[in-house]
Amino acid sequence: MTEKRDVLTTQQAAIILGLSTTSVQKMATKGELAGWITPGGHRRIFRSSVEQLLDSRKKGLAGVTGRLTLRILLLEDDHVQIASFKAILRRMGHCVELAIVNPATQAIDLILAFQPDLLVMNIDSELVDGFRLAQAIEDEFGMKGPDVIGLTSLSLEQFKKHSHIPMRVVRFEKQLNAERLCGYLDALTVKLLGADKRPVTS
Repeated sequence: MTEKRDVLTTQQAAIILGLSTTSVQKMATKGELAGWITPGGHRRIFRSSVEQLLDSRKKGLAGVTGRLTLRILLLEDDHVQIASFKAILRRMGHCVELAIVNPATQAIDLILAFQPDLLVMNIDSELVDGFRLAQAIEDEFGMKGPDVIGLTSLSLEQFKKHSHIPMRVVRFEKQLNAERLCGYLDALTVKLLGADKRPVTS
């Protein structure tokens, strides 16, 4: 084995997966991609981990992504956005149990009751302080809380200025990219199956 053949930089992994380097770094931090950090502080990703994720995308319901029903909580009050999100989920073919919450003040209670794997919310809405809510989830649940996709119109540079953003929050542009979301759900499924968080579907 050689490092050149079997190990990737985060940028190389991002190009292969069609994601941003920031998303790959967060996925590696959460254990969704296997790798390590060099003494010089550079992250390295195992190529096999990336290939496993790519394979799960290709197999669809016949592979790993169909073996577990993902619980997704959508924090949204716009009927058009809700319909759009549902349509994207149907096209992707993932097994999903979707719950919708509004207003945001009920989010913590519904997380306790529904126990979602993923919370999707408009993080910089004028009506919802998503950054504060994400921190509240971090404070309340710690590592046992759901992953969070923060839909935002902020640029990456503007988003990074919110230094208090918990690591669980992954930035997505408000105009959702279905392929990127599919890849993220694939990775989340692989992580949950690897952690034996819940039994697989029959």
